[in-house]
Amino acid sequence: MSTFMTATFKTRMAAEEALRRLEAIGITDKQISIVSTDETRGRSFNLETKNHADEGVAGGATAGGLIGAALGALAIAGTLAIPGLNMVVTGSLVGSLAGLATGAVAGGVVGGLIGAGIPEYEAKIYEEEIRSGSILLAVEVRDSQQKNSVKKVLEAADGEHLAAA
Repeated sequence: MSTFMTATFKTRMAAEEALRRLEAIGITDKQISIVSTDETRGRSFNLETKNHADEGVAGGATAGGLIGAALGALAIAGTLAIPGLNMVVTGSLVGSLAGLATGAVAGGVVGGLIGAGIPEYEAKIYEEEIRSGSILLAVEVRDSQQKNSVKKVLEAADGEHLAAA
């Protein structure tokens, strides 16, 4: 079983709290994906739209662990910028949303999220939330026990619009 648990966060601090808690239960950076607008990435994570390798390394060194890996991924390779939608994606969702970067933006992020197994009604909510400045955190869970643990963490960290795909 490999599925995603997803939630949106209104602030960087809330997203970081979720990442701290996820790391404490054994979630790795390879299981984490983040989707935000480029504007939110810049505002929330103090990154500009130029080359971000230095900031990613600095952010990772400062934050450490899962938070450092996630913040570093927002700034360097492994990040997918989706032209025309002003979206940035990191982690395992990159493959599901890669078609959007090649110009197939007609379905927006909704189509890519549906392709990743997220129900259409949730994908529409997520796209609206992301466009309004929220950060989407997706955690690839490996079994039902991990799924339950991740759900509890996302709820405790004030995640909104929790869903399993």
